[in-house]
Amino acid sequence: MDVEKAASYFLAVADSGSIKAAALQLGISQPSLTAQIQKLERRLSSQLLARHPRGVSMTPAGKLYYQHATAQHASRQRLQAQLHALQAREAGQVKLGTGEAWWPLFVESAVVAYQAEHQCSVHIEFGNRLALMSSLLNGDIDVFIGHEISELIATSQVRFIPLFQDTEAWFAYHAHPLFKPHKGDVTIDECLSDWPLLRVTPDHPRHAHLLSRPLPPLLNLHPHAFDLDSLSASVSLLQSTQTVMPYTDKAASFLSEKGINVLWVNQAKRGNVGIYTASEATSEKVSRFVACLLTSGSDWMEPNAG
Repeated sequence: MDVEKAASYFLAVADSGSIKAAALQLGISQPSLTAQIQKLERRLSSQLLARHPRGVSMTPAGKLYYQHATAQHASRQRLQAQLHALQAREAGQVKLGTGEAWWPLFVESAVVAYQAEHQCSVHIEFGNRLALMSSLLNGDIDVFIGHEISELIATSQVRFIPLFQDTEAWFAYHAHPLFKPHKGDVTIDECLSDWPLLRVTPDHPRHAHLLSRPLPPLLNLHPHAFDLDSLSASVSLLQSTQTVMPYTDKAASFLSEKGINVLWVNQAKRGNVGIYTASEATSEKVSRFVACLLTSGSDWMEPNAG
């Protein structure tokens, strides 16, 4: 018997809770579906489904097999996706990851220049530094642009090419009360904690295994926080609320066009922005793309950068 097909039949029945509903979904007759399930049960020497007047339910053995079958199905799906990605790469596709802040600054122009010259497809994934690092280590992307991860465990598996340094700036909508003159000696940075905090693409606990130290609990840092994985949604929220947002100072010009201005610059908090690739020998296409990124990002480099 075709065990893979029988497993897919079993999953359909288990998920729908009905032989009739699963048969309609699969486009086969109820007797044929019942026969396939019975063959599977005989092969496993276990009853997987308990029949009831209103449908079926999984037995303990069925629940165990369900876990196995779903894991196998997910594994096959991942393999198929990886094979498709490999075929795309062999055809010249580059898979890129980037933080949203860097896209309008220099990444977009690099992508356009590379594609125009090499006439190939470019896959672009947006995310924060840890999400993109996870994708790079899993082979889902070839290169990404983001902040250097100083606490990274897998340093031997990746290569970081520094581009420039940035500084943390705090932003708010131009009509925010903090832009009005303040009485006394209170400075803006001392008032920031009084306002709702908006964090753009914060690190997620699901990626904490990539770091040598645990992530701080986000909600304990500020009682009224918004955590968003979208810069455009963050801009919208800043425009409609009195939130304040820490973000890279390099985005000041872009954000000012949206009415979002700099409140305060935290000179004590600086970071390195650059390009991550796998440490193993990169393909010629990735090397060419990195060269495009370096050219496009040269305007943002420090005077003494490479």
